[in-house]
Amino acid sequence: MNDIKLKASEYAAMTSVSLNTVKNRIKAGILNGAKEEDGIWYVYLTSDEYENLQNNKEKSQEREQAISDSIEKLKALPDGALIATYINIQRYAEFQKQELMQELSSLYALLAVKEKEIEFLSKDLERYKDKIKGLEEENKLLSEKLKNLNKDLEDCKAAYKDLENKYQRADIDMKKIVLDKEKEILEKEREIEELKRRLSTG
Repeated sequence: MNDIKLKASEYAAMTSVSLNTVKNRIKAGILNGAKEEDGIWYVYLTSDEYENLQNNKEKSQEREQAISDSIEKLKALPDGALIATYINIQRYAEFQKQELMQELSSLYALLAVKEKEIEFLSKDLERYKDKIKGLEEENKLLSEKLKNLNKDLEDCKAAYKDLENKYQRADIDMKKIVLDKEKEILEKEREIEELKRRLSTG
């Protein structure tokens, strides 16, 4: 469990690295931390990690103090000031070199993480491309089916219209036949009446 929350700047000061190095380590997943809603980067530590960090800082300060005391004693010797200045320059150069190496190491780690993210995103992109291609093929097939259905619909409409016309013609023909039959019946009825009249008068 992470019991301690340190500002990234505080962690950088305690470990003698740059703030950028701390941020890059967090981004690369080397350090447990995050940028919170207040816009500040934090490092999350357990109590044991924080205690070790403090102990290391104290030991580092003790070493630095011992070196500083030795350099001060050296200054009292003939040409000691010149030698002390040279040593301080070398120490500062070494410190800068170490800081740059640490930052470079964190950048390499961050680069590896980003490359992995790009690899995953590229695979996702390929999957989406394949899915889009499949959907385009499906859409093409559906469009073709729709086209065929529209053609079938038009054929059905034409067939229905043809049947309707045939029905109307058949209906007209039927009515004509009925009228003709009715005329025949009327004609027969007149003939029968005429015969009856002749028989009754004969």
